[in-house]
Amino acid sequence: MPKTVLRRTPRLAAVACTAAALLGPLATAPAAHAESAPVTVQPLNVLTYNTFLMSTNLYPNWGQAYRAKAIAAADVFQGHDVVVLQEAFDNAASDSLISQASAAYPYHTPVVGRSTSGWDATSGSYSSTTPEDGGVTLLSKWPILRKEQYIFKDACGADWWSNKGFVYAVLNVNGVRTHVVGTHLQSTDSGCSSGQPATVRAAQLAAMRSFIDAKQIPASEPVLLAGDLNINSHDSEYPSLLSNANVVPATARTGWANSFDTVDNSIAAYRYPGEPKEDLDYVLYRADHARPATYTNQVVRFHSAPWTVSSWGTSYTYNDLSDHYPVVGG
Repeated sequence: MPKTVLRRTPRLAAVACTAAALLGPLATAPAAHAESAPVTVQPLNVLTYNTFLMSTNLYPNWGQAYRAKAIAAADVFQGHDVVVLQEAFDNAASDSLISQASAAYPYHTPVVGRSTSGWDATSGSYSSTTPEDGGVTLLSKWPILRKEQYIFKDACGADWWSNKGFVYAVLNVNGVRTHVVGTHLQSTDSGCSSGQPATVRAAQLAAMRSFIDAKQIPASEPVLLAGDLNINSHDSEYPSLLSNANVVPATARTGWANSFDTVDNSIAAYRYPGEPKEDLDYVLYRADHARPATYTNQVVRFHSAPWTVSSWGTSYTYNDLSDHYPVVGG
């Protein structure tokens, strides 16, 4: 549901064919959660948060500078092993947030798709002429041993004009090599044809799975997927998320019922009046790698102090820092 921004060379006609080719073998695969992991590890505490820090060039009146500082200072932002952010599109606001959080999270990746600088490798369909970056970045209290970015080939609607993809980071967590993939999948968008967003998401998950498979990561090392996956946990698309990404569901999903709440969240209510609530954000472990015996995903409903912005002589007051609520996996 949440919209993103802007992309590159023609390829929309190829999306369905690409997805079909990639997903053919996966459609009959056993459910991911039926597989067993060889090793049990302690849960990593991971916060995933779609921050709605859209570019001020396109959205100048959403208090990005204020919200970036407030997010970094919020109680919910503290005390995690890893933080994965989505929609960190605005350069100044995202740089400010990362800087403000550097004492707690001294290690971080660049923002996916913003450039190739600062990455150990770039793969997929990166283009320096794409108008918008991918908006995903990873912050960590643990040293980052390797950081790669992958830019998705498939997209539709507004996402076509952004370098959306995923960050792949290898962390040293108390001597344990831990692999984290952070992403923001295709949004449901009126600019896409009927059924196309789900097809694109499936292709993106398949590309991600192939990327991880090619790494030949030892089964004793945990692999996590975190982010705004734009797949509602209450809908029929959810089982395909588990099988296509080869991940297991959290033992329990607790807290607020929906991470994207168009009634309770003041920003979401203003931007998407009358549209359905959705549960879109996750922290999940790969099925065939080390993982905890139990772990939860908690949707953290929190409201901020009221803040006000003005547009064309009208003032608007909100008491949330994003149109999503964060999710903590651990």
